Amino acid sequence: MSWGGSKSAAIYGTCKQPDRQQRWFRDYFTAKLPGSSLHPDSQLPGNSGFVCPFYFESTKSPAASDRAATTVRIPLRSAKHHFGATRARGTRPYNEDNYQAGIISVPPFCQQPSPRVDTTELAVREQSEEPSVFYFAVFDGHGGDAASVFLKDYLHQYIEATAALFGAEDQERRKELQNELVDAWKEVGGYFRRFRPDFGLKGAGRKGDGGIAATLSYAFLKADIDFIKNTRPWFLKEEEMPEQLKMGDQGEINPFSGGSTASVVLLSSSSAEPYWHPHQTSTLITAHLGDTRALLCRVSDGLAVPLTTIHHPSSVSESARLRRYAAAFVSDAFGEERFGIFANTRSVGDVTQKRLGVTAEPELTMRELGAGEYAFLVLVSDGVSTVIGDQEICDLVKECKTPEEASRELVAFVDEVGDAGDNATALVVRLGGWEHRSEGGEGSLGTAGMREWRRMDAIERGSRSRRM
Repeated sequence: MSWGGSKSAAIYGTCKQPDRQQRWFRDYFTAKLPGSSLHPDSQLPGNSGFVCPFYFESTKSPAASDRAATTVRIPLRSAKHHFGATRARGTRPYNEDNYQAGIISVPPFCQQPSPRVDTTELAVREQSEEPSVFYFAVFDGHGGDAASVFLKDYLHQYIEATAALFGAEDQERRKELQNELVDAWKEVGGYFRRFRPDFGLKGAGRKGDGGIAATLSYAFLKADIDFIKNTRPWFLKEEEMPEQLKMGDQGEINPFSGGSTASVVLLSSSSAEPYWHPHQTSTLITAHLGDTRALLCRVSDGLAVPLTTIHHPSSVSESARLRRYAAAFVSDAFGEERFGIFANTRSVGDVTQKRLGVTAEPELTMRELGAGEYAFLVLVSDGVSTVIGDQEICDLVKECKTPEEASRELVAFVDEVGDAGDNATALVVRLGGWEHRSEGGEGSLGTAGMREWRRMDAIERGSRSRRM
């Protein structure tokens, strides 16, 4: 089966390769700190109660850094006080889950001013620097890990390269690229013959304006069409062809029939100081496909705040979407009979289900984070979220000392009380209200009884199975 591979190659051959001299995705960030911050009892500027837990790679000599500001390199993934990630395969033969975390090279998009006013020389330098945009993502593969590995390795590159293309002043060129992408999807047929993606934020009324929303929508859809048609990403050289795209001929259907869901969170702060500072304000954007989960914990009442919805056939919004565009080729028995066999209605890959409406168009949402308003961010695969609820996830995290410990405890608890044995992945990200995570509402006690019941039930199930 062919979906017009030669035409697609011609279309995307018009996309020029972005300048590789600019700073690209990395798993660390830099910050300017007073020289005294290099000492064991050091504190971050402007926050007398905050001890810096990182190992710093200084750009100045120890002698010169005693008083002067020092630029430090902070490794994100090993910063257990600020970030934690844990994967487990459960009872499955291999793990199809993947995740990614780092600093992504896209224009900052925070829409609120920083509430901090500081006239010191250090603060002036910080305010003149461009804030970093942080990227956190979890991918849940099915039918193999080819799609989830592809997204882990390349989705952030698609976003960066698209931002470079859309950042140009040539608005007509941007619209042309968007139209060409839609045309490429129309060649898939079925649902996509009438496909009209919204290159903008949900409910924001901004369609294809070249901002972060348009960038994310384009990047997701472009990554998917490249994946299912074995097309080399335009920003890679020929020798850099992803292994997942070497399974078939260029422009022809990828023989891999599996796919992957995705939850991606981008955090853009209002100043150069990181998002976890208690005084910092940020803008958070979620790009989501499928049934992976992202949620916040609010400090004031301790409640879980979901950032994603589940893209299943039973979802009212997904059913309406598929009815709207797929009415020409589905029967009246649409609903459960037609789509009941599909676990997710949005994903990357799943080539055999594309014509029926399984799309990689992400659901985009934006949320403004006030200073210290939220304690932490959690991203999990459905191996976690189908076993315990959102509030249980938050309450369990509250009981842990660090995000790294919290991610381990989440996966361990699911392994202890669950009976499906699915792959499980958890990412926990510290936010400005972390130190007050247990103060709102009932603290971590609200679901303590439920969690204890789950433990006892798991013990009883194990006892029954041993007697049989």
